[in-house]
Amino acid sequence: DSPMDAIIKGTSDGVKLLVNIIAMLIVLIALVNLINQIIQPLSLQYILGIIMAPLTFLIGIPVAEIMTAGSLMGTKIILNELIAYIDLSNLPKDALQEKSQIIMIYAMCGFANIGSLGIMVGGMTTMAPEKRSEIISLGIKSVFAGVLATCFTAAVVGLII
Repeated sequence: DSPMDAIIKGTSDGVKLLVNIIAMLIVLIALVNLINQIIQPLSLQYILGIIMAPLTFLIGIPVAEIMTAGSLMGTKIILNELIAYIDLSNLPKDALQEKSQIIMIYAMCGFANIGSLGIMVGGMTTMAPEKRSEIISLGIKSVFAGVLATCFTAAVVGLII
């Protein structure tokens, strides 16, 4: 094969991968929005926030702040870390102590979220369609492992500061 053939094939594969990733992100965000509309006034972020509240206590957040911290983690997992950081910056001054804010910055730092899962599944299944079921079965486990990894880091930071 010629270098030009490699360029053409690589470009074609790259465009397919890009379109697949964009489509997965749009669909996942739309599904979250649809589910949130159905379960109003609750949201997936809020529900996951309740589930995540005990974990935020374990990483060093005071009991009085765990619902706020859990909600941030819920937003980070359901949507993404950027939106969670924006929510953190928009919190009232007294919502989280400075130490809690620092812990949460580390806890939310990572790509363990549904959008990243969509990118991973979309990208990897495009590159290796024969491994589709295996990739999908590992998806939720990878989000869980990623959340735990950032929480371990946050807990260590909480011990140090």
